[in-house]
Amino acid sequence: FLYYWLFFFGGEFISTIRLYCQGNAIYQILNVTKSSSNPVKASTTSDSNATSTPLSNYEIPLVHHRIWRDDSIIRLDNNSNIPKNWGKAFRNCVNVHAKRNWTTYLWTDDGIRSFLMRQYPEFLPVYDSYMYDIQRVDAARYFILYHYGGVYTDLDIGCLGDRHYDDLIQSLNSSKAKGALFPLTNPMGFSNDVMFASKNHPFLGQLIDNLPKKNRWFGLPYLTVLYSTGPMFLSLSYSKLSSDERSQVLAM
Repeated sequence: FLYYWLFFFGGEFISTIRLYCQGNAIYQILNVTKSSSNPVKASTTSDSNATSTPLSNYEIPLVHHRIWRDDSIIRLDNNSNIPKNWGKAFRNCVNVHAKRNWTTYLWTDDGIRSFLMRQYPEFLPVYDSYMYDIQRVDAARYFILYHYGGVYTDLDIGCLGDRHYDDLIQSLNSSKAKGALFPLTNPMGFSNDVMFASKNHPFLGQLIDNLPKKNRWFGLPYLTVLYSTGPMFLSLSYSKLSSDERSQVLAM
């Protein structure tokens, strides 16, 4: 049994134990200050109109990226494939951002494929080879944030009007780090359900470079997703950064 896991995990097994033992000591925690920005009306659009031009003076543009298989969540179709709480959270964020200078992009399956074909065609064979759809969603979020910058959140995450993302972005842009922020999770490492990054951030660049190297079977479906594209892929990639490289990434 032990040999089975060592065969599939190899170095990841040792790296995971090391990461767990390090605890939160290797992370720089962001100190959040209250934003004083004036709210302005925002817009919602599909991925076909995405632009790499920053929409504000922030290092991280005020762009909220979401991913769903099609645009039914924007059209508010009575689609049983969309969990009700996801649609509610999506509309909640659009309403909150309508009072501020934000743009929301919804990336569909077709839009992601078109984006990769135009910008990163060399990755398409890896993208198509993934066994699970969630791996493609995970990979896409790294490419989108690297290419455009902004904020990515899973569809089940809403937005609070009194604790909006402007506060985090303003705090991050005023820090010494250069535009990348990830939430810590238990029992270790980062989650990838919420991510902030400036355009062309070097850590996101390393993530997309690492994706083909980790595209393999890790013994179980859940572990394969976790270590090939998911939170442990993200966390172990961070743990292997130098101290100077880690200084450009903050945790919350």
